[in-house]
Amino acid sequence: MKVFITGANGFVGLNIVSALLEAGHEPTAIVRPGSNTTYLEPFGIRVVRGGLDDSRALAEAMRGAEAVVHTAGNTSCNWRDLPQLQAVNVDGTRNVADAALAAGVRRLVFTSTTSTIGADNDPSRRADEREPLRGFRARSPYGRTKAQAERIVADAAAKGLETIVLNPAEVLGAYDYNLQWGRIVLAAHYDQIPFDPPGGASFCHAADVGRAHVAALTRGRPGERYLLAGHDLRFSEFFDAAGEALGKRLNIPSGGYRWLYYKTWLQEKAPALMPGEPVLEAYRLRVLGGSYYFDSSKAERELGYRSAPVQRMLESCAQWYRKHGFLG
Repeated sequence: MKVFITGANGFVGLNIVSALLEAGHEPTAIVRPGSNTTYLEPFGIRVVRGGLDDSRALAEAMRGAEAVVHTAGNTSCNWRDLPQLQAVNVDGTRNVADAALAAGVRRLVFTSTTSTIGADNDPSRRADEREPLRGFRARSPYGRTKAQAERIVADAAAKGLETIVLNPAEVLGAYDYNLQWGRIVLAAHYDQIPFDPPGGASFCHAADVGRAHVAALTRGRPGERYLLAGHDLRFSEFFDAAGEALGKRLNIPSGGYRWLYYKTWLQEKAPALMPGEPVLEAYRLRVLGGSYYFDSSKAERELGYRSAPVQRMLESCAQWYRKHGFLG
């Protein structure tokens, strides 16, 4: 199948490209001029230079494609970045959907996030696709713009495009050069994890998330959304697993989480009172204080999705970092 993919040079995108080639598909990637394609180029796929701001140019680039995988996105949770979030996550998705319709593409697979799905701060519960977003998590600018994007995708479905939405949880594995959860692997390697947050999360293997996108091209039901989670861990357990994968005994300071959260909040909201660059966005730090778990049962039934164990995710990430010089 000829597949047009956005965001192919990103962490999740690279795993999707790998899975597309593994399954025998023929991907074409669009990447912004000047963007980093160091890890995309070895795949040897066709690359088109362009942005998501021109639906006509996108439609021309998509000609001949049977499906589109739209995984490009801005993941900031800082309100100061709202213009960029709006431009990429909302306007960019609208242009991709319009272009797919204009180019006669049959199916669109959209990479969303669990930030558009509700979950209680309750380690005994796992949220599914029907859980409405509420509480402080509904105030994330990232989650809000991705929710808008999901509505745009639904509108495109009403116009005849077959659409599937995938909602990955915390993705971990190879190709994480932008240091999402991989930054914890690096921090563990250098014994620099600054605090032990009290919450937990659902983790999924990046390679299996890539394969789920490929499965959605043929097995996903149009109009449906699928959670991609897998393994629920307290962050303390996750740090222990990271230390084991690296063969290191970690020395993580006890406490400090609450102070770090308020310090980061002040750095974002009142930089004159608390100068300095936050180590992490205040919103993300607050999320780390709770346990938000998600249920992949639907993706397991309908897409054949399975996530590798957390230890394999960590080892895959660490091996890739060693190969590419991230770990000294």
